[in-house]
Amino acid sequence: MNPSLFISHGAPNIIFSDLKSKKSIQNLKKILDTPKYIIIVSAHYVTKNLKVINPISNSIMYDFYGFEKGLYEFKYNIKSDLNLTNNLIEKLKNQDIDIRIDESRTSYDHGVWSVLSLIYEKLEIPVIQLSIPISYTIPEFLKLGEKLKIFKDDALLVFSGGVTHNLSEMGYEDTKNYAKEFNDTIKDIVENGKVEELKNITKNTNFYKNHPTTEHFIPLLLAFGSANNKKGKSFNSEMLYSNISMESFIFDEKEVEK
Repeated sequence: MNPSLFISHGAPNIIFSDLKSKKSIQNLKKILDTPKYIIIVSAHYVTKNLKVINPISNSIMYDFYGFEKGLYEFKYNIKSDLNLTNNLIEKLKNQDIDIRIDESRTSYDHGVWSVLSLIYEKLEIPVIQLSIPISYTIPEFLKLGEKLKIFKDDALLVFSGGVTHNLSEMGYEDTKNYAKEFNDTIKDIVENGKVEELKNITKNTNFYKNHPTTEHFIPLLLAFGSANNKKGKSFNSEMLYSNISMESFIFDEKEVEK
Protein backbone atom coordinates (compact mmCIF):
# COMPACT_ATOMS: atom_id res chain seq x y z
CA MET A 1 0.00 0.00 0.00
CA ASN A 2 1.20 3.49 -0.86
CA PRO A 3 1.03 6.33 1.65
CA SER A 4 -0.88 9.58 1.39
CA LEU A 5 1.05 12.85 1.38
CA PHE A 6 0.00 16.35 2.36
CA ILE A 7 2.58 18.84 1.13
CA SER A 8 2.58 22.57 1.81
CA HIS A 9 3.91 23.59 -1.58
CA GLY A 10 4.81 27.24 -1.01
CA ALA A 11 5.86 29.36 -3.98
CA PRO A 12 6.64 27.68 -7.32
CA ASN A 13 10.26 28.83 -7.28
CA ILE A 14 10.91 26.39 -4.43
CA ILE A 15 12.34 24.22 -7.21
CA PHE A 16 15.25 26.67 -7.59
CA SER A 17 15.75 27.30 -3.87
CA ASP A 18 18.03 25.86 -1.20
CA LEU A 19 15.23 25.76 1.36
CA LYS A 20 14.98 23.04 3.99
CA SER A 21 11.48 22.33 2.65
CA LYS A 22 12.82 21.56 -0.81
CA LYS A 23 15.25 19.02 0.63
CA SER A 24 12.52 17.46 2.77
CA ILE A 25 10.27 16.94 -0.25
CA GLN A 26 13.17 15.54 -2.27
CA ASN A 27 13.91 13.09 0.54
CA LEU A 28 10.54 11.45 -0.05
CA LYS A 29 12.02 9.57 -3.00
CA LYS A 30 14.16 7.63 -0.53
CA ILE A 31 11.20 5.95 1.13
CA LEU A 32 8.53 5.84 -1.58
CA ASP A 33 8.01 2.84 -3.80
CA THR A 34 7.22 3.63 -7.42
CA PRO A 35 3.43 3.58 -7.74
CA LYS A 36 1.58 2.63 -10.91
CA TYR A 37 0.19 6.17 -11.06
CA ILE A 38 -0.41 9.29 -8.97
CA ILE A 39 -3.68 10.86 -7.89
CA ILE A 40 -3.15 14.48 -6.88
CA VAL A 41 -5.27 17.33 -5.55
CA SER A 42 -3.95 20.89 -5.73
CA ALA A 43 -5.24 24.07 -4.11
CA HIS A 44 -5.06 25.68 -7.53
CA TYR A 45 -7.81 23.65 -9.18
CA VAL A 46 -11.17 24.57 -7.66
CA THR A 47 -14.59 23.71 -9.11
CA LYS A 48 -18.12 23.77 -7.74
CA ASN A 49 -18.52 20.00 -7.99
CA LEU A 50 -15.91 17.24 -8.16
CA LYS A 51 -14.11 16.95 -11.49
CA VAL A 52 -11.08 15.17 -12.89
CA ILE A 53 -8.59 16.68 -15.31
CA ASN A 54 -9.05 15.89 -19.00
CA PRO A 55 -7.21 12.61 -19.71
CA ILE A 56 -5.54 14.19 -22.78
CA SER A 57 -3.58 16.49 -20.45
CA ASN A 58 0.17 16.44 -21.03
CA SER A 59 1.52 19.92 -20.24
CA ILE A 60 2.11 22.30 -17.34
CA MET A 61 0.74 25.80 -16.85
CA TYR A 62 2.52 28.85 -15.46
CA ASP A 63 -0.32 30.06 -13.28
CA PHE A 64 1.56 32.81 -11.43
CA TYR A 65 3.27 36.13 -12.07
CA GLY A 66 6.25 38.13 -10.87
CA PHE A 67 8.78 35.29 -10.61
CA GLU A 68 12.18 34.83 -12.23
CA LYS A 69 12.38 34.17 -15.97
CA GLY A 70 13.73 30.65 -15.52
CA LEU A 71 10.52 29.55 -13.84
CA TYR A 72 8.53 30.32 -16.99
CA GLU A 73 11.03 28.33 -19.03
CA PHE A 74 10.92 25.27 -16.76
CA LYS A 75 9.78 22.10 -18.53
CA TYR A 76 8.40 18.94 -16.99
CA ASN A 77 7.05 15.88 -18.77
CA ILE A 78 3.72 14.88 -17.28
CA LYS A 79 0.59 13.24 -18.63
CA SER A 80 -2.73 11.71 -17.64
CA ASP A 81 -4.27 8.44 -18.84
CA LEU A 82 -7.71 7.67 -20.26
CA ASN A 83 -8.13 4.15 -18.88
CA LEU A 84 -7.01 5.10 -15.39
CA THR A 85 -9.28 8.14 -15.44
CA ASN A 86 -12.29 6.06 -16.45
CA ASN A 87 -11.45 3.48 -13.78
CA LEU A 88 -11.26 6.20 -11.12
CA ILE A 89 -14.58 7.67 -12.19
CA GLU A 90 -16.27 4.27 -12.17
CA LYS A 91 -14.96 3.33 -8.73
CA LEU A 92 -15.93 6.65 -7.16
CA LYS A 93 -19.39 6.58 -8.72
CA ASN A 94 -19.81 3.07 -7.29
CA GLN A 95 -19.26 4.71 -3.89
CA ASP A 96 -21.92 7.35 -4.58
CA ILE A 97 -19.41 10.08 -5.41
CA ASP A 98 -20.50 12.29 -8.31
CA ILE A 99 -17.52 13.09 -10.56
CA ARG A 100 -17.09 14.19 -14.16
CA ILE A 101 -14.26 14.83 -16.61
CA ASP A 102 -13.40 18.52 -16.95
CA GLU A 103 -12.97 18.89 -20.71
CA SER A 104 -11.61 22.43 -20.29
CA ARG A 105 -8.78 21.48 -17.93
CA THR A 106 -5.92 20.20 -20.09
CA SER A 107 -2.76 21.16 -18.15
CA TYR A 108 -1.36 20.91 -14.63
CA ASP A 109 -1.01 23.88 -12.25
CA HIS A 110 2.10 24.70 -10.23
CA GLY A 111 0.69 23.04 -7.11
CA VAL A 112 1.15 19.79 -9.02
CA TRP A 113 4.40 20.10 -10.94
CA SER A 114 6.44 22.07 -8.41
CA VAL A 115 5.92 19.25 -5.92
CA LEU A 116 6.16 16.24 -8.22
CA SER A 117 9.30 17.51 -9.96
CA LEU A 118 11.11 17.48 -6.61
CA ILE A 119 10.10 13.87 -5.90
CA TYR A 120 10.39 12.58 -9.47
CA GLU A 121 13.02 14.36 -11.55
CA LYS A 122 11.84 12.21 -14.46
CA LEU A 123 8.18 11.26 -14.24
CA GLU A 124 7.31 8.07 -16.10
CA ILE A 125 3.90 7.27 -14.63
CA PRO A 126 0.49 8.89 -15.27
CA VAL A 127 -0.86 11.67 -13.07
CA ILE A 128 -4.60 12.09 -12.50
CA GLN A 129 -5.59 15.40 -10.96
CA LEU A 130 -8.83 15.85 -9.05
CA SER A 131 -10.39 19.22 -8.42
CA ILE A 132 -11.38 20.70 -5.07
CA PRO A 133 -15.20 20.62 -5.04
CA ILE A 134 -15.70 23.86 -3.15
CA SER A 135 -19.39 23.10 -2.48
CA TYR A 136 -18.42 20.30 -0.06
CA THR A 137 -18.56 20.61 3.71
CA ILE A 138 -15.69 19.55 5.99
CA PRO A 139 -17.31 16.14 6.74
CA GLU A 140 -17.80 15.63 3.00
CA PHE A 141 -14.13 16.37 2.30
CA LEU A 142 -13.11 13.86 4.97
CA LYS A 143 -15.52 11.33 3.47
CA LEU A 144 -14.10 11.89 -0.02
CA GLY A 145 -10.62 11.27 1.35
CA GLU A 146 -11.93 8.05 2.88
CA LYS A 147 -13.32 6.98 -0.50
CA LEU A 148 -9.94 7.56 -2.15
CA LYS A 149 -8.32 4.92 0.07
CA ILE A 150 -9.32 2.19 -2.37
CA PHE A 151 -6.71 3.46 -4.84
CA LYS A 152 -3.73 3.29 -2.48
CA ASP A 153 -2.65 -0.20 -3.52
CA ASP A 154 -1.77 1.13 -6.95
CA ALA A 155 -1.63 4.93 -6.65
CA LEU A 156 0.27 7.43 -4.56
CA LEU A 157 -2.16 10.02 -3.18
CA VAL A 158 -0.70 13.54 -3.05
CA PHE A 159 -2.53 16.53 -1.60
CA SER A 160 -0.88 19.88 -2.28
CA GLY A 161 -1.86 23.00 -0.35
CA GLY A 162 -0.71 24.88 2.73
CA VAL A 163 -1.22 24.69 6.49
CA THR A 164 -1.33 28.50 6.40
CA HIS A 165 -1.96 30.76 3.42
CA ASN A 166 -2.48 34.46 4.08
CA LEU A 167 -0.46 36.14 1.33
CA SER A 168 -1.61 39.65 2.25
CA GLU A 169 0.36 39.56 5.52
CA MET A 170 3.59 37.99 4.32
CA GLY A 171 6.75 39.76 5.49
CA TYR A 172 10.33 39.37 6.57
CA GLU A 173 9.95 39.94 10.29
CA ASP A 174 9.69 37.27 13.00
CA THR A 175 7.05 34.55 12.69
CA LYS A 176 3.59 35.93 13.37
CA ASN A 177 1.99 34.46 16.48
CA TYR A 178 -1.31 33.61 14.80
CA ALA A 179 0.51 31.56 12.17
CA LYS A 180 2.67 29.67 14.66
CA GLU A 181 -0.25 28.98 16.99
CA PHE A 182 -2.39 27.64 14.15
CA ASN A 183 0.46 25.56 12.74
CA ASP A 184 1.08 24.02 16.16
CA THR A 185 -2.63 23.26 16.51
CA ILE A 186 -2.78 21.52 13.14
CA LYS A 187 0.34 19.50 13.85
CA ASP A 188 -1.17 18.33 17.13
CA ILE A 189 -4.47 17.45 15.46
CA VAL A 190 -2.84 15.45 12.66
CA GLU A 191 -0.23 13.62 14.72
CA ASN A 192 -2.70 12.70 17.45
CA GLY A 193 -5.68 11.88 15.26
CA LYS A 194 -8.04 14.48 16.70
CA VAL A 195 -10.85 13.98 14.20
CA GLU A 196 -13.52 15.99 15.99
CA GLU A 197 -11.21 18.96 16.45
CA LEU A 198 -10.43 18.91 12.75
CA LYS A 199 -14.13 18.78 11.89
CA ASN A 200 -14.59 21.98 13.88
CA ILE A 201 -11.40 23.71 12.76
CA THR A 202 -13.17 26.75 11.29
CA LYS A 203 -14.21 27.64 14.86
CA ASN A 204 -10.53 28.08 15.76
CA THR A 205 -9.91 31.79 16.33
CA ASN A 206 -6.89 31.70 14.02
CA PHE A 207 -8.45 29.78 11.12
CA TYR A 208 -9.63 32.62 8.90
CA LYS A 209 -6.63 34.73 9.84
CA ASN A 210 -4.48 32.05 8.22
CA HIS A 211 -7.00 31.11 5.51
CA PRO A 212 -8.98 34.09 4.18
CA THR A 213 -10.02 31.56 1.53
CA THR A 214 -10.04 27.84 2.23
CA GLU A 215 -8.69 26.15 -0.89
CA HIS A 216 -5.16 25.67 0.49
CA PHE A 217 -6.45 23.98 3.66
CA ILE A 218 -8.89 21.59 2.00
CA PRO A 219 -6.19 19.21 0.65
CA LEU A 220 -5.22 18.48 4.26
CA LEU A 221 -8.78 17.38 5.01
CA LEU A 222 -8.66 14.99 2.07
CA ALA A 223 -5.26 13.62 3.09
CA PHE A 224 -6.40 13.09 6.68
CA GLY A 225 -9.55 11.34 5.47
CA SER A 226 -7.48 8.98 3.30
CA ALA A 227 -5.34 7.79 6.22
CA ASN A 228 -6.12 4.33 7.57
CA ASN A 229 -5.61 5.26 11.22
CA LYS A 230 -6.44 8.98 10.84
CA LYS A 231 -2.98 10.01 11.99
CA GLY A 232 -0.05 11.52 10.13
CA LYS A 233 3.59 12.28 10.82
CA SER A 234 5.21 15.61 10.03
CA PHE A 235 8.23 15.30 7.75
CA ASN A 236 8.87 19.01 7.28
CA SER A 237 8.53 22.08 9.50
CA GLU A 238 9.51 25.50 8.22
CA MET A 239 7.91 28.94 8.37
CA LEU A 240 8.60 31.33 5.50
CA TYR A 241 7.81 35.04 5.07
CA SER A 242 6.62 35.36 8.69
CA ASN A 243 3.36 33.44 8.20
CA ILE A 244 3.63 30.81 5.44
CA SER A 245 3.88 27.35 6.97
CA MET A 246 5.55 24.58 4.97
CA GLU A 247 4.43 21.92 7.47
CA SER A 248 3.91 18.66 5.58
CA PHE A 249 2.68 15.22 6.60
CA ILE A 250 2.93 11.61 5.52
CA PHE A 251 0.15 9.16 6.36
CA ASP A 252 0.42 5.36 6.51
CA GLU A 253 4.14 5.09 5.94
CA LYS A 254 7.48 4.97 7.77
CA GLU A 255 9.23 8.15 8.82
CA VAL A 256 11.02 10.28 6.26
CA GLU A 257 14.69 11.09 6.68
CA LYS A 258 15.05 14.75 7.71
